[in-house]
Amino acid sequence: MVRTIRAAGVAVLAAAALAGAAAGDEPKTGGKSVPASPLTLTITGTPKYAFDPTPLTPESHKKLLEDAAKKGKDFPFGAKLPPVPTVNLAVELKNTSDRPVTVWVKGDPVILTLNLAGKGAVNLDPPIAMTREFRIPQDLMLEAGKSHTFAVKQLKSGTRGATHFSYWTGPGEYDLTATLRTGVQPAPKGAEVNDGFGTVTLTSAPFKLTVGEK
Repeated sequence: MVRTIRAAGVAVLAAAALAGAAAGDEPKTGGKSVPASPLTLTITGTPKYAFDPTPLTPESHKKLLEDAAKKGKDFPFGAKLPPVPTVNLAVELKNTSDRPVTVWVKGDPVILTLNLAGKGAVNLDPPIAMTREFRIPQDLMLEAGKSHTFAVKQLKSGTRGATHFSYWTGPGEYDLTATLRTGVQPAPKGAEVNDGFGTVTLTSAPFKLTVGEK
């Protein structure tokens, strides 16, 4: 059962988390390695897809994405991008310890980011308009050995699931990696603590994707 926790003390964490995600930080806290956590992150689901650039041609689809990647943070606000690929995946957050832990699973401090690697992979952080309210984190108790699953239906992720786009630009083999920044209680040793929750950043092993001709 998901329950809402107090907002006090989490605003600072949210600001730091959002800033870190926007800057593409490596999974570190305060310049040090992320504290050890009883949680693990794993991608599961369908590994094979077809390359479909509709309504663009394969050539114009690839050029548009490569041009956007070159512009980087200077990519025009509101400029139109192709739809991100549709997938059938899940990111599993598992408690590998022998004791219950409580973890944030929703809210602005919880940031799940997907990154695609391989020849022809393009990852973009286009400017996105968002409402300004702060969405407080919601926590979930995970018993020993239990998991919480984040459904992934598109290769769109980042802050509020909307600020990081991943594309394949043609058939081939790709690696997809998930990174989750969240809070956990009891707080791991050495973690930054806010409202009793320690900040952790978890990264999955690469998940192999095969993209074939339509």
